[in-house]
Amino acid sequence: MKKKTKRVLWGFFSFDYKAMAEYLEEMAGKGWMLERVGQYTAKFRAMEPRKLKFYVDVFKEAGPLTPEKTEESEEYRRLCLESGWTFITSHDYLQFFYADGDSHPVPIQTDEEIEQKIVEHTLWKKELFGIILLTVISIWSLRRYFPMSHINFISFTGFTSTYLFPGLYVFSVIPAIYGIIRIIKARKNIKHGLPLEKFDLKSARRHMMAFNIPVFLIALFFILSFIADAFFRPDIALMALLGPGVGFVIGFGGRYIIKKRSIKKENSLMYVIIAMIIAIVFINAAGPSLLEKGEEIYKTHSIPERYPAVSIEEILNTQHVSLIEREFRPGMSPVTPKYYEYTERSEVNGSEKHMRIKYYNTVSPYFSEIIFNGIISDMEKGFKWKGMTIFTRTIVTDDDVKSLWDADNLVQTEERDEIIIQKGNTVLHLSGDIDFNEEQTRNLIIGRFFY
Repeated sequence: MKKKTKRVLWGFFSFDYKAMAEYLEEMAGKGWMLERVGQYTAKFRAMEPRKLKFYVDVFKEAGPLTPEKTEESEEYRRLCLESGWTFITSHDYLQFFYADGDSHPVPIQTDEEIEQKIVEHTLWKKELFGIILLTVISIWSLRRYFPMSHINFISFTGFTSTYLFPGLYVFSVIPAIYGIIRIIKARKNIKHGLPLEKFDLKSARRHMMAFNIPVFLIALFFILSFIADAFFRPDIALMALLGPGVGFVIGFGGRYIIKKRSIKKENSLMYVIIAMIIAIVFINAAGPSLLEKGEEIYKTHSIPERYPAVSIEEILNTQHVSLIEREFRPGMSPVTPKYYEYTERSEVNGSEKHMRIKYYNTVSPYFSEIIFNGIISDMEKGFKWKGMTIFTRTIVTDDDVKSLWDADNLVQTEERDEIIIQKGNTVLHLSGDIDFNEEQTRNLIIGRFFY
């Protein structure tokens, strides 16, 4: 039994609106009538196969945040109906019409020069805004991931962003560049009295495949990376999804209200402002609560056996230790298959002791050196807070100490309360109320982490 409706991937570029009509005619011949067009998919309903004509027009009074039914759009569609075209649906500036295959409706646009001007002032404006927005987001993201930081190598999303984000930006901008070329060619044709270049369905599909498939593949890698990281750090995944999730729900909800419920353009701005206020209030109210609950996930009484670790009790070699709290945060990436951060607070003979371990096991010494140097750089830079630099640390090196630890690279803080060791594929960052250079402690750590 044939399904009553179905959705298909709508990968057409807006500039290929002529090819869309050809595609819709092909679908009608197979027994599918267009019902609605979205950003990425289109919905069709089943019907008897029919020969129909379709027309996709660019209406300059429409737009992403313009109500679907305004006085201007209703008058425009009434005129199109009088010309023999029945309105189906709209998507942003694009308006979809059909007519019986044996009829002879009047073309909606008869002057190519006027049509081209409408396209430039609508579709081009949309593409230009998309380029600017994407560029701003990309610059912010690239500043976050470049120059390359050691933090990028301890998570799947960090690794994927470092190596695939530039490609995602390039492939995302290509459609806009494609549109610019189309406009330049059209202007030249009009200037020389030539007909506008028309791309058929075959050409449009070729463009869709060439430009969209790489973007979808890169996006898929990002999604898979996020899922992999969420397995280890669900609190971070939840917080990362909170903003986009709330924005998506409120954004699409607000857009639906604007498109379906509003009848005046002036109301659009009011709805957008209300949606933004709701999103900000909700995130600020829910974020701290979720973060606090997420912290409980990492509290533990033991460390998984596959991770090398030491405790304060083992280091001090005493049983007079009362555990206060332990937290264990694991992670991994394609180049750092084993990573964790472990913190412990314990009471020893009436005084509180604290220790933190950050362990990185990489696939090669090349990456472990990057991580080693990155940790040092972060410690020397400290943190920026309210215009001040805080928590900077002075790093010292000592070849004799490095020799005692049998390390490839080793540094300590001036206060000797932190030590960073790199040997082969492994980097170990230790800090706390422990004398890490005491011989028994040193031998325990070497044996546990490096052999």
